[in-house]
Amino acid sequence: MARIVHMGKLGGYAALLGGELLDLEGCILWPSASALSEAVRRAGHMPSDLILDTRSPAPSMAQPTVSAPLAARVRSDGLPLAA
Repeated sequence: MARIVHMGKLGGYAALLGGELLDLEGCILWPSASALSEAVRRAGHMPSDLILDTRSPAPSMAQPTVSAPLAARVRSDGLPLAA
């Protein structure tokens, strides 16, 4: 089954099969998921119903930064905590 991936920064869709990008009809990046799904079917593969999205989360959902004192806490045995 070919995975459909939305390539966030590139603004298109690609298909992965066995961890490799599929070159379908001379294209790797497609303008829509439906066009890519049809090309995957024409190539004899089954496209996944799920679309993976590589876009970064919105800035409001970004993880907060950790202050240096909190990041450098020490365990009771004197060794620093693992990250």
